[in-house]
Amino acid sequence: MVIEHVLSAAAKSSLTNPAALAPVRWAVVLLCGFVVWSPANAQEGSDWTEMSSSATQVSGLGAVRYSVGYSNIGYDHFRSEIVVEWRDGGKRTQTIYEGIYDNPPAKVWGAKGLLCVSMEACARSTNACTVEVIAYRYDVGAKSFAELADGGELCRR
Repeated sequence: MVIEHVLSAAAKSSLTNPAALAPVRWAVVLLCGFVVWSPANAQEGSDWTEMSSSATQVSGLGAVRYSVGYSNIGYDHFRSEIVVEWRDGGKRTQTIYEGIYDNPPAKVWGAKGLLCVSMEACARSTNACTVEVIAYRYDVGAKSFAELADGGELCRR
């Protein structure tokens, strides 16, 4: 009999009255609209608990600004993204690195016409770390940076 009581109460509820639901429907539509139409990159600024930014010079290109965003994901590992900005016929932006490493932030510098990035990877539960260096050459035709295979040696200071 409890089911009948609930059903009979629901039948008398204002939820079954279309006129009473009109304000609720509009609120739901507006709320869904905010969720759907919110900019995709609105949370980019909040994705990282730490940010490091600066600029370096790349010969043949000029000033390259960079930002390194990173967040601790546990066990002394950090998720990170490195974004560079430069001018070549207009403002250019490129994400050159997304990944995980230890002991942030990654270091970025220009050397011998290359953009260089170094980061550390450490053995679990130790301070024994190795430094990985990635070299990027600027492709004038594509107006973007391309990673060089085994180019890290070219960046050694």
